[in-house]
Amino acid sequence: MNFVFPGFLFALVSLAVPVLIHLFRFRRFKTVYFPNIAFLRQLSEASDRESKLRHILVLIARMLALAFLVIAFARPYVPAGESTVSPEGNTVGVYLDNSFSMSAMSERTTLLEEARGRALEIADLYGPADRFLLLTNDFEGRHQRFLSRDEFRDMVMQVRQSARIRQVGEVMTRMEDLFGPEPAGNRVTYYVSDFQKSTSGLEDIDSDPRLPVYFLPLSSPRPDNLFVDSVWIDSPVVLAGRPVSLGVRIRNDGDGELSNQSLLLYINGQQRSVVSFDIDPGGETVLEMGWSAGTGEVTHGHVSINDYPVTFDDRMYFTYRVSREIPVLTIEGGGRNPYLEALYGRDELFDYHSMPGFAVDHSAIAGFSLVVLDALERIPPGLSAELNRFVRQGGSVAVFPARNTELSSYNEFLGQLGVDSYLGRDTSGIRVNHLNDQHLLFEGVFEDIPENVDLPFVSTHYTIGRASASTGENLLRMQNGMPLLSTYTPGNGRVLLSAVPLADDFSNLQRHSVFVPLMVNLALQSGFMQHLYHTIGDDSPFVIPGGRQPTDMVYSVRSEGYEIIPEQRRSGNMVQLFFHDQIEEAGNYSMYMGEQQSGGISFNYDRRESLLDSYSAGELEDLLTDMQLEGVNIVDAGNIPLGEALSELGLGTQLWRLFLLLALLLLLTEIALLRFLK
Repeated sequence: MNFVFPGFLFALVSLAVPVLIHLFRFRRFKTVYFPNIAFLRQLSEASDRESKLRHILVLIARMLALAFLVIAFARPYVPAGESTVSPEGNTVGVYLDNSFSMSAMSERTTLLEEARGRALEIADLYGPADRFLLLTNDFEGRHQRFLSRDEFRDMVMQVRQSARIRQVGEVMTRMEDLFGPEPAGNRVTYYVSDFQKSTSGLEDIDSDPRLPVYFLPLSSPRPDNLFVDSVWIDSPVVLAGRPVSLGVRIRNDGDGELSNQSLLLYINGQQRSVVSFDIDPGGETVLEMGWSAGTGEVTHGHVSINDYPVTFDDRMYFTYRVSREIPVLTIEGGGRNPYLEALYGRDELFDYHSMPGFAVDHSAIAGFSLVVLDALERIPPGLSAELNRFVRQGGSVAVFPARNTELSSYNEFLGQLGVDSYLGRDTSGIRVNHLNDQHLLFEGVFEDIPENVDLPFVSTHYTIGRASASTGENLLRMQNGMPLLSTYTPGNGRVLLSAVPLADDFSNLQRHSVFVPLMVNLALQSGFMQHLYHTIGDDSPFVIPGGRQPTDMVYSVRSEGYEIIPEQRRSGNMVQLFFHDQIEEAGNYSMYMGEQQSGGISFNYDRRESLLDSYSAGELEDLLTDMQLEGVNIVDAGNIPLGEALSELGLGTQLWRLFLLLALLLLLTEIALLRFLK
């Protein structure tokens, strides 16, 4: 048996007081004269023995009552392991989960309110001289310091819900880093959370924590939840006045089938469409919503559903940029190509430019969506490096070799992108016998392809060597099994590699009917893929391509009465914006460069929070056992006081209530002895 406050045991010296009272027996006797005591001697002897017995019993009861009372104040316990509370020098870390899932209702209140109460109960277990550390999902700087007990209690009451998500392993690492410089002593950490399966990341903890850890799982009846999971636009380019198709994924994280649900679409604050849908329990459905793009350059929108009681994920915001035309550049090695001129130069859909291969403005390449290399005999290193950067940042490059191609310079460029290389020239005539009509570049071009369809004929071609780890996808394949046209997706961009130049003495590809829709779709699907939204809490950057603005300009993000300046990094012609923890609310925001609006950006809450399954105490026990994490304990407090649950686990079994009860029983025994034992 151990004691939390062993100093109280010095009070046991007070046991001498009833002993002294018993020994001296400060009772005054009165002499009574009686003529003959012969008749009283026997009665006197009997009464004296009974009186001595009663005094001894009363003395024992008093001493035991006083001893048990002193022991109770010393807080005795039977240790069940390493103690979490020592008389002095405790350093206590508390992680309080304040994510959206903690807004669920328990039997009495929200889980967040219950978590606050548990944190305050933890503080009550320790003394005013102990030190406390509070962490929430926000990782706020004001929390990452050691506090007094009163400061800790004030901080706990100020905790509010947050859109941030933290995995348990991430919190453990931060907690251990903050405890690192602290002197050795009694350290302990508590994690108060609902331990949501989709976000806790418990499976990723690969080693025992350095500090003693106590998990305090909170539970609530699991509500059904219908939510908007994601939205997307397939094309990277949205053209003014052209149809726009938005894909929307809806998920049902519930046990009931839902029918006649409504999905509403709003563009720039006006409702543009509504779609009804049915969805199975635990299932998902993908809906398409269409409208015509306006003429405004930046368009804000959102889709919404109605669902209760979980509402934070019922709306998803998005922003896209409207383009009036698609910029296309041809870098020419043999003069102007009449086929490309006729295709791109005469259609107002495209902003077509050309440059000779010997005078390329490298800085201008980033401003185009598609770059066509036409009949260049060699690719200089400077152009190769710029095109490499252009492709990885989201641009598209179409490669058509020259009659006399310097294969080494081409292959060096292609190798940097992980694209297959040219092996040599093959002069045997051959026909194309396969067209991949399932590829995105042919989407919507063919309704049905007959077996005897007329495909291009090839007189002479360069052989494309297909590596074993190649990611190339054939568009057109010749009878010898070699590709005529292949596509690759290095980085965020695309490369179209042709085995033939656009010349009549090599093939009739440029004259064939398949050439026009192929190149048009290549341009339509080229350019930096727009990110419709950014997820709050995601530390990945928001990328602005083609940033040729002055380097001293500062980007800012604004909403009504709200403005932030994100961290800004430049990499070549690309600008990266890092928002860290500055954005807290989902919505559509305007982006400014200086005082001029340059675009828009949308933020949404992390949809992992929408999956509301949580670990129970039993599941946590089983999981930790399987992971062999011996330094983590589960405190299943339920409806009992936290101190009692922690006592049985951390302090062992506390005995102060037992000793207090024994002291009261012995006091009652003393009263009974004095009253009834005559």
